[in-house]
Amino acid sequence: MIEILIIFIVVFLIFLSSFFSAAEMAFVSLNRIMVRKKSNKGEKKAILIEKLLKKPGEVISAIVICNNLVNITASILAGVAATFIFGNIGVGIATLVMTFLVIVFGETIPKAYGIHNNKFALNVAKYLNFITIIFSPISRGLSTLSNIFLRFLGKEVGKKALISEEEIKIMLELGVQDGTIKKDEKHLVNEIFDFDETETKDVLIPIKNVFILNENDNLNQIKKRAIETGHSRFPVYKKNKKNIVGIAHVKDALLKDEKILVKEIMKSVLFVQQNMKADDVLRKMQSKKFHMAVVKSKNHKILGIVTLEDLIEEIFGEIVDEHDAT
Repeated sequence: MIEILIIFIVVFLIFLSSFFSAAEMAFVSLNRIMVRKKSNKGEKKAILIEKLLKKPGEVISAIVICNNLVNITASILAGVAATFIFGNIGVGIATLVMTFLVIVFGETIPKAYGIHNNKFALNVAKYLNFITIIFSPISRGLSTLSNIFLRFLGKEVGKKALISEEEIKIMLELGVQDGTIKKDEKHLVNEIFDFDETETKDVLIPIKNVFILNENDNLNQIKKRAIETGHSRFPVYKKNKKNIVGIAHVKDALLKDEKILVKEIMKSVLFVQQNMKADDVLRKMQSKKFHMAVVKSKNHKILGIVTLEDLIEEIFGEIVDEHDAT
């Protein structure tokens, strides 16, 4: 009778092992974008799983501890039951049977079920949270020991992105090969990544190629320049072209007396450094509502200008409008 009870307990423990293995795989392969969307909608399960995703090491440690505990306990009980039934050879039989059961039903099948199973991960969030709280002191201790050991081996310890830029590019290439992603979509994403590394000096228009107005020019000069070039904005200098003091917009000159001087309608100018990242310049221009910025060197020498259109073209390619040369 005792043997039957032990067997039932072993079966239950194998089921728990299966649960923990599936939960572990579901957690590590969880779609974070999906979780964030559901969390923003106020879904309680998503809010809880998002909290757990902030401490993945503790969650995984808790799952591994639980999984090992049930597997060890199941193996011991299986050995006891097998000894009752088969005598001295029972331990050997129990070892073989338990190895098979743990590998197939405690690892392989549940992990195949759990991978990318977002629904399952959300449904077991409260259980993962519970065991994480219970085993938190042990998990943190193991995490600390692991970090010490990794540092000893020369491994850098710290937060690491779940997926790198290079891995995304590889996924894009595979997507193009199997037809799920278009070539122009892949190109656009690659351009966005490259844009992050582009410096302002790489996209600027040299100052020698820029039409510049004197602050004492009259508004008629702006209109003439606009007609000649098709441009709507012009840098304005004071005394010499190395001293840019503002930006003049042709629309501010259209309804005013042509005898008015440029300095009376010019707006402030945004200066940026030549080594500033292009994406940082774009964000700065957007936040301050500038369409043009003047680029300076480290010693404050005027190098050129960069426009909102130039920056956008770095991502999307050449934008041809009605004023561009044909």
